[in-house]
Amino acid sequence: MSQKEMTIEADSNFHHIAGEDILSKEDAEFQEYRRKWKEHPENFYVGAFPLFIDIEVTSKCNLKCPFCATTFRNKTVRKGLLRFKILKKIIDEGMNNGLYGVKFNIRGEPLLHPQIHKFVKYAKDRGLLDVYFNTNALLLTEEMSRRLIDAGLDRISISIEGYTKQVYERYRVGAKFETVLTNIRNLQSLKKRFGVKHPKVRIQTVMLSDIEPIFDKYRRFWAKLADEVGYLDYKEMKVKKKGIRYPWACPQIWQRMAVWWDGTILPCNHDDDGLLVLGNINETTIKKSWHSKKLNTVREIHKWGNAHEIPACDGCYLRNSEILKLIKKGANYGSCYLDG
Repeated sequence: MSQKEMTIEADSNFHHIAGEDILSKEDAEFQEYRRKWKEHPENFYVGAFPLFIDIEVTSKCNLKCPFCATTFRNKTVRKGLLRFKILKKIIDEGMNNGLYGVKFNIRGEPLLHPQIHKFVKYAKDRGLLDVYFNTNALLLTEEMSRRLIDAGLDRISISIEGYTKQVYERYRVGAKFETVLTNIRNLQSLKKRFGVKHPKVRIQTVMLSDIEPIFDKYRRFWAKLADEVGYLDYKEMKVKKKGIRYPWACPQIWQRMAVWWDGTILPCNHDDDGLLVLGNINETTIKKSWHSKKLNTVREIHKWGNAHEIPACDGCYLRNSEILKLIKKGANYGSCYLDG
């Protein structure tokens, strides 16, 4: 399999379907950032430093969503909160090396961290262009919204399945639909009151099987409350046979890195089991990890379509989602998978 046959596409898992594209800005520096985001993986180009870092402020969550990896691994994942000292070390190194953005969550709910607004403020005060996080919005109280607006949060992605209490609470186990709805409305109201456009609000769903039939109504309902509406690919599959080679490489290993709350450095925010640990921020640097022999080996394996040789990648839901797209386009991999 040659590199010319490879499929590699930035942000292929997210689909914008209503409202503005919150990542389209006229600012020249931001456009340069998004150009690199697209072109670096397409050209298998390893920049001097990652463009973006996923920083886990906590591994704890206040919900038990049935499709979430955090729910599956609840008993095995170490729980904790990011210390400001570690956050500062990451941001400071990044700003000295051309970092563009950070996301303050990986496995947990970021609003559980009592200092989340201070983390956002530090990142923005240091000059980062793109600061955001994903949240279930249960703890997005009016006071928290004020703090995040004051801190300069650029965008916030709120995960919501369905547009009714019944559907939403079936998937977001432990949540209250009315609370989330009120919190979103209050945030948007505060933005208008203060005369600001940040944070941009994206509402997104995981495209589960019974969300698809109601998706048009979902789009229309949330478009009235959000700046952007979108969905994430998700397909439950029973894998008959792992270790399948096919022409796809993950774009993330040319774009970003991840750091857990305890300082563990990983090449990917989907490696929930920590199979590809590159080191710890307390003992090494992001830059050294980015150019490490281990990560370069992972990149080389991906470049030739051999991601199945890496256990963390072979079982990745993102990879499985992409292989289904290839199957639909006529690629001969269908015999290896059964739809769940």
